[in-house]
Amino acid sequence: MNGLKAPDVSAGAPEAGASRRFALLTGLASALTLVGVVLAVARPAWLTGPLQELVQGGGIFAPLIYVVLCALAAPLHLGGVLVALSTTTWSLWQALALSFIGLTLGGAFTSVLLSRIGNAALRSRSVWPAWLRRAAESVERRRIVVGVAARLALGCGLALEAFFFVTGYKRGTYALVLLLGTALYVTQTVLGITVLQTLLRSAPGLAGVFALSLLVLLALAPLRRRPRPV
Repeated sequence: MNGLKAPDVSAGAPEAGASRRFALLTGLASALTLVGVVLAVARPAWLTGPLQELVQGGGIFAPLIYVVLCALAAPLHLGGVLVALSTTTWSLWQALALSFIGLTLGGAFTSVLLSRIGNAALRSRSVWPAWLRRAAESVERRRIVVGVAARLALGCGLALEAFFFVTGYKRGTYALVLLLGTALYVTQTVLGITVLQTLLRSAPGLAGVFALSLLVLLALAPLRRRPRPV
């Protein structure tokens, strides 16, 4: 008994701390994105007025400012908030185009940032959501499908780019997944808000059902699948 040593748990402490921080960050980002969607659909005057003034004040630089903000918000998983609110200041096609450019640059910027900081805790699978860890097991068989699905679910952020880094995505495949996944993420967000706005004006009850179904799908997506009994 005297020869036995207590297990060293100090090595797992940084990863556990990083896992808690990422869980808190992604949870906060999801909540803020949801708030952004609600505000984008409701379009309260106290929000749309100041935003329109800011865009008009930016003049020809306003689109560039928005794109830069998207890129800077991407590492913190907050790009979805800006995409949701983009529909309050830009037309449909402008919101789609500018959000796509901003999140694409943000994803690439986050990937470069991750490779520079070299933080093993950020790259560890322990900081990923459970469903993302399960998706990593299918990467070799369905690399593009899994990558696009992961980006469609998370949009952007350090945890997402760490997923691509750790699972060995090559540059060409990563670029394809970045472009395709970002396009789908932006499209679902912007068009979803547009549909909700239309339904809210013409059929409020149907808009509630549509919004509720989206929330149910988001809630069910991360649930862990039960292993089949042998």
